[in-house]
Amino acid sequence: MSDTTMRPEPRTYPQTPTAEPVSDELLVVHLKRDGNVRPEYFRPPELVGHEVGDGVLAVTLAADGDTPQRTRHFPLAEIAEYVLEAPSAAYEAAFDAWTQSKFGVDAETYRSMRDTSKGVTMAENMRRQIAEGLGVDPDSVHFGGSFTIDDDEDWEGSPDDE
Repeated sequence: MSDTTMRPEPRTYPQTPTAEPVSDELLVVHLKRDGNVRPEYFRPPELVGHEVGDGVLAVTLAADGDTPQRTRHFPLAEIAEYVLEAPSAAYEAAFDAWTQSKFGVDAETYRSMRDTSKGVTMAENMRRQIAEGLGVDPDSVHFGGSFTIDDDEDWEGSPDDE
């Protein structure tokens, strides 16, 4: 488990990552204890998520070695504030480079596709977007190194055909 009382060093990223870069967003919890305010820092991959409910901030942390995934609970009465700092520009650039090289789409398109269809593969998302862009039934779009459209009548043709 990493030291949560020290702000972590900024992450550096390669220009074109070969694997999905780990976000450097940072959850900062400012705790009121003994008349002082002391920050604690959490970030991925250790930070799995956080939520507020029943007067408690629950911070879920990833498994680490022999330690299973766990949740730390901070009573809201003991928190001066908590802040989720957005990922850095360096992370966003690396993430965009990764999605471009891996999927051929920018980060915004990748996130949109991922968020609108949880539990659906990237290929299925792309198939749906292609069908939507062409104005055809998604079931008629198939991949096989390239894509095909089952029914030529579904294709309106290009402006050059006129």
